[in-house]
Amino acid sequence: MSDDWIDPDIVAHKGWDTSLLKRLLKFARPHAREFLKSIGVLTGVFACALLGPWIWKEAIDGPLAAAIDARAAGDTPNMTPFLQLIGFYLLVVLANMGFYYLQTAQLLRTGQLVIHDLRTVLFRHMHSLDLPFFDSTPTGSLVTRVTTDVENLNELFTSGLVVLLFDAVKIIITLGLLFTIDPLLATVVVALTPVMIAISIIFRGGARRAYRTVRARLAAKNGYFQEVLSGIRVVQIFRRERRVMERFDGYLDRYLRANLRTIFLFAVFFPVLAFVVNLIQASTIWVGGTRIVSGELTYGEFLQFWFYLAMFVSPIRDMGERYNVIQSAFASAERIFQVLDTEPEIKAPVTPRALPAHAGMEAVRFEGVSFSYIPGREVIEDVSFEIPPGKTVAIVGATGSGKSTLVSLLLRFHDPSEGVVTHDGADLREYDPRAWRGRTGLVLQEDYLFAGTVRENLVMGREDVTEESLARAIEMSSCGRIIDNLEGGLEGEVAERGATFSTGERQLLAIARALAADPALVILDEATASVDSATEAAIEEATRNLLKGRSALVVAHRLSTIRRADEILVLHHGQIRERGTHAELLGQGGLYAKLHALQFGEDTEGRNKG
Repeated sequence: MSDDWIDPDIVAHKGWDTSLLKRLLKFARPHAREFLKSIGVLTGVFACALLGPWIWKEAIDGPLAAAIDARAAGDTPNMTPFLQLIGFYLLVVLANMGFYYLQTAQLLRTGQLVIHDLRTVLFRHMHSLDLPFFDSTPTGSLVTRVTTDVENLNELFTSGLVVLLFDAVKIIITLGLLFTIDPLLATVVVALTPVMIAISIIFRGGARRAYRTVRARLAAKNGYFQEVLSGIRVVQIFRRERRVMERFDGYLDRYLRANLRTIFLFAVFFPVLAFVVNLIQASTIWVGGTRIVSGELTYGEFLQFWFYLAMFVSPIRDMGERYNVIQSAFASAERIFQVLDTEPEIKAPVTPRALPAHAGMEAVRFEGVSFSYIPGREVIEDVSFEIPPGKTVAIVGATGSGKSTLVSLLLRFHDPSEGVVTHDGADLREYDPRAWRGRTGLVLQEDYLFAGTVRENLVMGREDVTEESLARAIEMSSCGRIIDNLEGGLEGEVAERGATFSTGERQLLAIARALAADPALVILDEATASVDSATEAAIEEATRNLLKGRSALVVAHRLSTIRRADEILVLHHGQIRERGTHAELLGQGGLYAKLHALQFGEDTEGRNKG
């Protein structure tokens, strides 16, 4: 697996991407009420935070100062007003605790609502994309985008964007309060604040690229990990564990270096920022102490100023962390929108043609069809043939001759470069591809079974599959014994990829799945190799039941399974070189006869060798 595909994910453009933010806000807009609630809760937290220093100032400069003066004069101090303010302060603290709880709950709830919608849209869009997209994109990368990348956007809406905007409001309000308490002290703070802002701007320059690299390296690592797990049997059979581990170490090293880069940025940023904050605090103590001595500032006012200074500095100091969250989210958003911006090449027309009601009575034709995956290198060239109603057409040929490509064209996973594939005289491009595929039954050489129950794997959510049609499919596919032997029968659990079934059992279940919807057209990539004779006989009987009375295209690997085909096409280098029945092709003594001789150990005249 190459790393080339991750380059577009790493190249950084702008530190702040307004267009990207606008696209993200489209997902937040349906939950505007929840965001307003979040702002209301944040306002409550901020109001409680502002009240605390004011209470301390009032208590120190009022009742406490009066009590000290009374004791100095030899009178008994009245502590009741002071205790009342302390009681008020405790009420404010309790209210603040409640608001903090609501802040955490509300922000997390809002973020989860947004990413739920985003993840749904992303997953649904992936299902609409063409097979070539999945062939060229590592599975691990797509898994990372649906999971980790989307989760990063949760942080954007919980501890990033909303809090950052509210922090800006807090900075303005607290700065105004600082000037109200003591303009000179506030001027000292303002004079040093640009240094903090400059440090944050310098820091953010490398943050986005660093996080984009981390996201890309994570996707590459996950992609390779997914690939290894999928092929673990092959890895162990060929004793490639050491080589696989060395290669995985390479992915881990690149991921580690990307993370160390972000760690370095933070390791430099926070100490430098802390130094500037300490410098502001030291200047405040120096100037404030001078003004207290001169009688221009009271102890209570200085304490209030000190608390508000912390409230002013804290959002600025946290902006680096907020910006870090936003940059990480932007990096993930770019990768998500990269998928969402990928349009499927195979689309339904604006007004799709309705499929004929007389299912199974239509002919399918390939008329002068050519196709290439790479321009200038034709895989299929000028292919023409017909699948008549209720007839079986088989395709044989060497590996790479184009058999699978013809199947993909018939299922409209691709469209021809030249020529047309028609059904009942209509170009397949006039139909909705999903409706057309629903008319077909597909059995692959290595069919996929999903984790779940047997029933779910046979029905596949199709509304036209009834209990009667399912029971008939199970009987005709000869897989009733397999289901009866399972604990739970049809409700029995299926392991991922159907790992608990043998190859032959998976094939029989796949045939039952195809039969369940009574398809008009069957596409069969048959495979009876590597199974015992009894299972092979069961598969051949199930296959005959599947093909009976239906139009069928069969990709043949073993010539013994297609002797009854109405027509056999011999594909060679993307062109049909021979066509006819089994007997006719043997009589011609051409490519088909040679293939037959290779499989059955006969010469081209049908005599056994040796």
